[in-house]
Amino acid sequence: MSKRLSYKNALKRASKILRDKQLSLRLVDSAKDILKSKVKVSEKVRSAKKVFSDYIRLFKYYVNGRYRDISWKSMLYITAILIYFVTPTDVIPDFLPVTGFLDDATLALWLHQHMTSEMEKFLEWETNQNFQNKIENANNE
Repeated sequence: MSKRLSYKNALKRASKILRDKQLSLRLVDSAKDILKSKVKVSEKVRSAKKVFSDYIRLFKYYVNGRYRDISWKSMLYITAILIYFVTPTDVIPDFLPVTGFLDDATLALWLHQHMTSEMEKFLEWETNQNFQNKIENANNE
């Protein structure tokens, strides 16, 4: 029996993980570690790295309760993408150089295209948060 993970199976596991803060934070750590280790090989991979980085930050803010202006359905999709990303034995196993990351990248970029408005809203919120933090830090000095 194959141990490979499909996106459909990852989506099924997403709800359980999204409801458990400990599991969610472990998923964040795993995704960050894997993202740091990926080689820059093509424009598609570089774009996907940024998308994954955005997903990881959004997911972490959501789990910590700081950002909730996103639908549950979208959070399930993002969680499934992150599960798929951290699983080395997905449709194209990640131990295959370059090609092992292409299925992850393709899936992430596809979802990003379908969530453009929600991601733009999140990135705007994040920029405002960073700006407010800088002002607060400057006032405290």
